[in-house]
Amino acid sequence: MPQPVLILGARRFAREVADLLADLPDFELKGFVENQDREACQQTIDGLPVYWVDEIAAMAATHRGICALGSTQRSEFIGIAAGQGLGFVTLVHPVARVSPRSAVGTGSIVCPGAQVASRTRIGAHVLVNRGALIGHDVEVGGYVTFGPGAYMAGGCKIASGAFIGMGAIVVDGLAIGASSVIAAGAVVTRNVADRVMVAGMPAVVVKRSVDGL
Repeated sequence: MPQPVLILGARRFAREVADLLADLPDFELKGFVENQDREACQQTIDGLPVYWVDEIAAMAATHRGICALGSTQRSEFIGIAAGQGLGFVTLVHPVARVSPRSAVGTGSIVCPGAQVASRTRIGAHVLVNRGALIGHDVEVGGYVTFGPGAYMAGGCKIASGAFIGMGAIVVDGLAIGASSVIAAGAVVTRNVADRVMVAGMPAVVVKRSVDGL
């Protein structure tokens, strides 16, 4: 029997994750979970209910979750759900390619067209968007987001909570700091410190003391 799944989130990206789930026969979407706006629980999404986050404790024994927030700030929502006993699934779309020598952590999503090369380790609750390319021997911490078409070359290390923007390029062997932000289209040619935003070609620091996106 397919595993019943709840999507954490009830906005536009939640619908995108629901579409991805529909292509995975091992899972069956049972509803969405909201944690900010109680009025959202009065509606349905594609005919499925929207639960308030406090309701999921009663379903935790039989259901699993996946978080559909594109922001790296999803850790708080995930923590609340986990505190109510909800476990998480890992979603890899059939037309994504993950090397059998690589590993993808619990709660992570690998979207259509993404590729993960050999001997790469992806942490928990990481979002690898459409068409993102992650090279060989890359270490990715938890709660990292790769935007559509982002390219991470081999041998890089990405600390937890980093955000790699759409179409950004990170060259071989670099370290990307915790909660740092790589702007869309940036070309990163040197290490990036924790909690900074970089942009441009080559990328330079444009903002300090950021905390992911």
